Amino acid sequence: MPKEATFRGGFFGVLLTFSSSASIHNPDGSNLILGSYIFFSLRCVLAKATRIQTIRFCSVDVTERTRWTFAELSDGSATELVEITCGESTGRVIELLREAVQVLRSTSVETERNVTDALGIETHKLQNDRPLATAVSCIRSGITGLQARQDGIDLISALGGEPKDSVELYANINRSLLGENRTPEAFAQAGEKAAKLGFNIIKCAPFDDIESGNTTSGLLEAAKIGIARVAAVRSAVGPKVEILVDCHSCFDQESALVVAGELANLGIGWFEEPMEPTQNPKGLTYIAERVSMPVAGGESGYGETFFADLIKSGALRIAMPDVKYCGGVSEACRVGRSAVQAAGSISLHSPSGPVSQLASACVTAAIPGAMALESAVDEAPWRAEIMDPPERIENGRFWFPEGAAATLNMEVMNRRGTVWAT
Repeated sequence: MPKEATFRGGFFGVLLTFSSSASIHNPDGSNLILGSYIFFSLRCVLAKATRIQTIRFCSVDVTERTRWTFAELSDGSATELVEITCGESTGRVIELLREAVQVLRSTSVETERNVTDALGIETHKLQNDRPLATAVSCIRSGITGLQARQDGIDLISALGGEPKDSVELYANINRSLLGENRTPEAFAQAGEKAAKLGFNIIKCAPFDDIESGNTTSGLLEAAKIGIARVAAVRSAVGPKVEILVDCHSCFDQESALVVAGELANLGIGWFEEPMEPTQNPKGLTYIAERVSMPVAGGESGYGETFFADLIKSGALRIAMPDVKYCGGVSEACRVGRSAVQAAGSISLHSPSGPVSQLASACVTAAIPGAMALESAVDEAPWRAEIMDPPERIENGRFWFPEGAAATLNMEVMNRRGTVWAT
């Protein structure tokens, strides 16, 4: 492990926190709950401190390019399932988690916000180290879930929300288009299929074959096929379906403005990450000030402050934290409420498996004013089966299981993936 990520133990604290909120009125007379929710239920700290005892892992291959990996954390009386998928870096995440749990076995953690202190991690280092951010986010989400179980409440309630039957989704069709068949016709077919499944909002990533380091003129030439793909989706789904475009940070400032103008003619709903927010926030602000549609992004960011700064500077109008990387489910709630309070908005990044989909749906349900949640469609026909009860996505909505909780179906996992390993 790099020296800067070394964990240490010996941190003990006594902290009593409570929910703090403010209520304002919408023009229609309804109430919108805003505020800084430091933690989401009044706790007796000595009774509720959590000590992680064990962790184990399993995974399942989804496609040639995708593997979902999950961690199960236990405090000795209950378990919490968290997704830790981190691409080629997932192996390092597992190593970091094993080392962290060695420390946490002898360290009581009062709330998930104490995890970095308990492990001796400086928060600023998490912004540029995704595997470390993933490991920390996993532990923080795990503690939030375990403490909800101690309190006998569901995760939505633990996050300060009111339980719901369902939340709206948008369909990310890109996962089904990874590979060689990325013609405009293939994009059109994928968009049309999602619309027929009941999705009213569809997202595509039409510029993934653009090579980085190109000149502005080269970027614009390479973007032509991507614009044609979006046009094909629009033609296939008609004017009533909203289309979102993810650029995966492939443009520079000037090429982004030209591409945004072309996409505006196709009526897109947002312009996602034309430049990387963690690397070039000033460039993103330059673009956001000059395009007609809202700029969204931040999927790689960690912590409420990171997103608050981007919203305040005008670089983003729509924050897109990912519960796997941003600091966990409670931190994602703080990001969302902070964004809404600052006249921005929140739409969680969630292109992974059904475990993080459920967690992200709970966060979405807990944030008044949250936008539709991302869902990767048509990537694996057996996706729903690995959960018990099976994941239920119908008519463009995610439907919560009883208690907003589910486990892995190990019979299915044994056939398709790997069994638990410590």
